[in-house]
Amino acid sequence: MVPDAMSRFSDQQLNRLFEVILINDVAEDHVTLPETIPSSFTDGVVRDCFDLSHELWARQVDRRELLSLVDHLIISATLNSKERVSFKHIRAKFKHMRFACVLYTTRHQCPILFKSMTTLMGHAQDAFRNGHSLKTRFYAVALRMMIITPYWHMMARELSKMNLETGAAFEQFLRRQVSALSASLREDSLTAHRFHALRKIVSRQVSFFDDYRTIFPNSQADAIARYLSDLNGRMGRIHDGLVLKHAAGEEDYHTCRFPLDSSLREKLNRLARQYLE
Repeated sequence: MVPDAMSRFSDQQLNRLFEVILINDVAEDHVTLPETIPSSFTDGVVRDCFDLSHELWARQVDRRELLSLVDHLIISATLNSKERVSFKHIRAKFKHMRFACVLYTTRHQCPILFKSMTTLMGHAQDAFRNGHSLKTRFYAVALRMMIITPYWHMMARELSKMNLETGAAFEQFLRRQVSALSASLREDSLTAHRFHALRKIVSRQVSFFDDYRTIFPNSQADAIARYLSDLNGRMGRIHDGLVLKHAAGEEDYHTCRFPLDSSLREKLNRLARQYLE
């Protein structure tokens, strides 16, 4: 964990960030997008948002707690309800940090060890939720190997050496992402794989505005974040259904195409217009 002397943000700010992370996929039909979206950011904003995400992970993820949960998975291949919540919350902080690496760094990529750890946690969670004991133990053993001190320190070192974008380059990255989303919306239908890529663009936007509104609280940022959370939640439910159809052999994830819901398409188009016009 980060020593207090190195902390830039208060416990209250970190707790506030995590509160909004936990609701960043809640669908709300009545939310509307403000007339303007902030589109000009300084280098300091990028640094602040990355540091906030980093501190949330470094100060509020307890390696010993995660190790205890993983050991329990190795032994019993399941977790009780309280342990599942703890695992979910730890994974949420990993996922938020992964988004920060993609959003704010010059390479727009997550370091390999950190990405592998986050992915393994997702596989393990899916496995124990679905009662797959063998898979659960396999992923738990792999996680345990990454939690031991040398790998954990290497992972933390990766994050500490990330090079951050300038404010201007970050603005360009956001516009490129939304431009890609807008281009896909011009297609009549999408594959599940392509739809998932679009959802990741929305999820990154939610992650940024959760950081931004935590550091710079204002009603406009709150409204944008809620609009994005609504999109994220709607798209998440659709994607879950597509994954189930693929698993059941009904529709191929990579080749079968489906028409996008008209109301969702309009909400996504509204977001793109606000950014690009």
